[in-house]
Amino acid sequence: MEGDITVLETRNYELMFIVSPELDDEAVDNVMQRAKRYFELAETQVRSFKSWGMRRLAYPIQDKREGRYFVVQFSAESSVINELDRNLRLVEGILRHLITRIEDVELLEEVQESSTEDATPEAAAPEAAAPEAAAPEAATPEAPEDVVEGATAS
Repeated sequence: MEGDITVLETRNYELMFIVSPELDDEAVDNVMQRAKRYFELAETQVRSFKSWGMRRLAYPIQDKREGRYFVVQFSAESSVINELDRNLRLVEGILRHLITRIEDVELLEEVQESSTEDATPEAAAPEAAAPEAAAPEAATPEAPEDVVEGATAS
């Protein structure tokens, strides 16, 4: 049809990537700069770029048991995700990466959590003054035991 215009929708994504633990700080900075350059080339809007630090892997990747985790939240048109994925695969220092689409609500919750962490000490004082209020939540297990037992029973 003549006159059809394709409108690409901008969506929110999250990228998690793991960098080799064998790289020194300078090499890690080079990997991060290269990743940021790919985001610029793809004309994405990076909302947050966070380091989770060194963590133990669930299973060995390329004979490595640890890795440096990074999480990036960004907005982009869906057409650039495949190219970004391909470019990240070519970066030598990245052991593994995963790009997932996230909802606006998840993105906003993340921004709100980080803004409350940056709040003044007066805002943090009520939480510190009432540790017993947080104790019942801490005692609650994350996953019910019967779910775990039910998963192993045949």
